[in-house]
Amino acid sequence: MDEPWGLSGPEFLGAYWVAVAAAFALTVLVAVVSRMRGGQAAGDHGRLDNYELAMLAGGPTRVEDTAFAGLVSRGAVRVSRSGVATPTRAGTPADPVQDHVLRKLGSSHRVTSRGTLGIRGSELGDRIAAGLVERGYLTSGRKGGFRRVHLLFLVIFIVGVVRLVNGISLERPVGNLALSLPATLVVWLIARLFLGSARQRATRYGTAALRRARGEVPRGVMGVGALAPVALYGLVAYPDEDLGAIFTQHVPQSSTSSSGDSGSSSCSSGSSCSSGSSCGGGSSCGGGGGCGG
Repeated sequence: MDEPWGLSGPEFLGAYWVAVAAAFALTVLVAVVSRMRGGQAAGDHGRLDNYELAMLAGGPTRVEDTAFAGLVSRGAVRVSRSGVATPTRAGTPADPVQDHVLRKLGSSHRVTSRGTLGIRGSELGDRIAAGLVERGYLTSGRKGGFRRVHLLFLVIFIVGVVRLVNGISLERPVGNLALSLPATLVVWLIARLFLGSARQRATRYGTAALRRARGEVPRGVMGVGALAPVALYGLVAYPDEDLGAIFTQHVPQSSTSSSGDSGSSSCSSGSSCSSGSSCGGGSSCGGGGGCGG
């Protein structure tokens, strides 16, 4: 009796699992290479700017936060007690990253909507990351390789489904293949989780650079501007009591690399703030540093 596709059931199943194993092995190889690439350079030990430090510390979202903090400190954006950021047209962006973020803010933006200001996948974000990879501070990540491995598992699974349908139509025993398909999905999921760990991250040189920078700018230090603290610790480290309290209240703590001070929003000097007041420019509540009423 002729076998479908020229392979008996056990022969097809053996070839099927060899293909699954090969795809999984390729996944492991891609993940290992992704983690190693970028860490081979010795690191140039040069000075990293605030956006590069932000990329190392928290990825594209932290770069957005850092640029946003710069806009607030320059008076280009005001943040209300309810966590709504509004461009003021009174200040100007200091660099292309701030200009990009300001354009993406639109007429208003909630600080809870982090990671939505277009740095991820943008030319600016890719350029910052590529520079860090080239200099040995950041791994190259999983771009491209992840998609190819993903397609391999998809192709193998589809072939298995087609074989299963063909076997059912020919009234052949397909029990083992029917069990193999969900098992393939499990292996596929494990492969994706394993490869996910190969996303871009700081190399040992990048980690050392972050450690040095945090030593130079400890959490809570004042007088160093807004960009460096936010780049290193997140928006909750914004060096202004009122704005820091607003960000602590509205920015999810799990999205920052360092936890911020807990508690609700409050004003300095023991005075109370109206719910409609807003902050900006690195000062206390709007209206010349006092609380609006």
